[in-house]
Amino acid sequence: MIKKRLNREDFKDKVIDCHSHVGVEIKLYCRGEYPYAQTAEGIYYKQLSSGVDVNVVFPFSVDLYCEPTRLLAGERIPAKKPLSDVPYKVENQILMREIFDYCPELSSRFIPFTSVDPARDVSGQLDELKKLDEKYPIYGIKVNPVGCQSKVLELLGKGKAFLDFAAQRDIPFIFHSTTVPNDEYSQASDIFKIVERRPELRFCFAHCLLFNEEFFEHAKESPNVWVDTAALKIQVDLVNQLVEDKVINRSTLIDVDFSDYRKVMRTFCQMYPDMIIWGTDSPAYTYHCLRKQGKDSYQEFAYKGTYSNELEALNSLTEELRRKVSNSNTIDFIFGKKNKAMVLS
Repeated sequence: MIKKRLNREDFKDKVIDCHSHVGVEIKLYCRGEYPYAQTAEGIYYKQLSSGVDVNVVFPFSVDLYCEPTRLLAGERIPAKKPLSDVPYKVENQILMREIFDYCPELSSRFIPFTSVDPARDVSGQLDELKKLDEKYPIYGIKVNPVGCQSKVLELLGKGKAFLDFAAQRDIPFIFHSTTVPNDEYSQASDIFKIVERRPELRFCFAHCLLFNEEFFEHAKESPNVWVDTAALKIQVDLVNQLVEDKVINRSTLIDVDFSDYRKVMRTFCQMYPDMIIWGTDSPAYTYHCLRKQGKDSYQEFAYKGTYSNELEALNSLTEELRRKVSNSNTIDFIFGKKNKAMVLS
């Protein structure tokens, strides 16, 4: 029996966190890094304590497809005998089972996105997505290029079929994105090439585009693009560090006061009121790890935030802006700006 797919009206007036993870990241756990796991039930209790009604959720990682010993070295390459014979197969299955089979009483509080690797075994991944689609509602696709160590531009090559799959079902994409030069996988400039080639699809750039003014303006001019605020507090900490270390130039950033993440939130939501959607990146609003950014490039992260920080940023907005970034903008991103029948039976 196919699970009912909710529509935009079901989420009217709900506070929606558009970016959160369910599952386990084995690489982080094995290396003693943090955070490494979260359950849907755990998110539910955060919702109760914070006034959040709904979370968009997707798997943590592609690790069950990867060679365990290489995970310890921070590298994700296919295993000879993987625990998941297709990238994200098991992780996507467990996500859906957890929400709809194991915790059905909570299912209306979650909007599940599946994850894909843009390059590896695309046909196998598509077969598995189609099987899931026959039983569970898929509301969107999450792509974390640096997480699976596949370049995002593969979506215009090997991974083109994922774009077609989404177009056929009218579902959007969320991309992990960055403007930091040493990340070879997730460059915002590459993602915009995909946006321009597929204007019929909807796209969200996660993590505030690292506050790059050129890309914010580019996004503003693109009617099919949104930007999320996931892990805002530590994104502000990161960009301050990158400016101090002369990795990026302050002149390339939007004109905001980076001394306080709440001021940043208020300013860029006022600048781009129809484009921003609120997300926490739960539980990765704190991030301690060594991450492979490219073939010979690694970056250490040691940033501390809390769920409360992300809520404080949201609650620092006017009521009108808060409604837009935690509800109406998010609904437009997920379902499109026109009301379409979205119920399967």
